[in-house]
Amino acid sequence: MNSIAQSIGGAAVTTKLAMKMEDSLQAFAVRAACFIGELNVPYSEEFDGHDFGATHVIAYVGDEPAGTVRVRWFQSFAMPERLAVIQRFRGNNIGQILLERCRTLAAGRGCNMLYVQALPGDVTYWEKHGWRRLVAEEAGSGAKRIVAMVKAVDPSKPLPEVEVPEAAVLRLEPQLDAAGVPMVTVSN
Repeated sequence: MNSIAQSIGGAAVTTKLAMKMEDSLQAFAVRAACFIGELNVPYSEEFDGHDFGATHVIAYVGDEPAGTVRVRWFQSFAMPERLAVIQRFRGNNIGQILLERCRTLAAGRGCNMLYVQALPGDVTYWEKHGWRRLVAEEAGSGAKRIVAMVKAVDPSKPLPEVEVPEAAVLRLEPQLDAAGVPMVTVSN
């Protein structure tokens, strides 16, 4: 695995949890720049009701927010999602620094696994950093295809055998309280 940069251009790379509204706004600004600005993701898909129940980790280069990841917590696993790094800071392992912080947070909470939903074009990135595919999920009409991937929180312990049913896809935010099987769409 590549070594993780701890400074860029002489400026320290640090991470912190969003604990104040200002921190959350910095995380949201990074996500908006990357997902809405670069990838044309609609605002309604990028920001949802999970934002205020999740943990946000922010990476800084010096005092400037350079990247972020949102982490949602489940009984035995953590789900890093919406990993974003400002374009000019890419290629400096900031994504890996953020994911390593997620791993240590998950270990501290007793989780045994990290779970992500990756777009097919991003699978190579995740596999390069030790993630394993579970199943490819075919999404319904108009939805994005995703690949479920996992990584052990403690690399010395094997991952439990896990299968992800097709219904383990995220429900559209306006329909979180709807009854029945989640819709087969994802906005990750």
